[in-house]
Amino acid sequence: MNENKPISEKELLAAIKDLLKKNGHLNKLTAEMRAKVTEILQQRQTSGDKKSGPPALSEEVLLVNELVREYLEWNGYLYTASVMASEAAMPVNKRTRSELCTDVGVRDDEKSSALPLLSNIVTAYTERIKRKISKSKK
Repeated sequence: MNENKPISEKELLAAIKDLLKKNGHLNKLTAEMRAKVTEILQQRQTSGDKKSGPPALSEEVLLVNELVREYLEWNGYLYTASVMASEAAMPVNKRTRSELCTDVGVRDDEKSSALPLLSNIVTAYTERIKRKISKSKK
């Protein structure tokens, strides 16, 4: 006879954790929890300071943060992007890709739009360096 043995709490938790991992929800929950903890820690830190909130970010830092966020989101790292945006106190309204292209002085075409803007910038920079090196060798 097969007796139905009651499942232990430990086995139940392991099964739930495994299911959440398989369907991707565990990563989402973990990232959301990290973002919330970061937000709470930032609020506590700023409430203890005389200042009212984090220091204003320069335009350059905001631009780099936006490029990194666009890169993370393009690669599907949505939760990482969410945590970064929270930790960096980034504006809720993201700059569009077209705005980012204007800000960095890059034209976006059909070929370049297939990759994150940050990748295009790095590729263009490295190609420029390679051209300079090859010219100097001549």
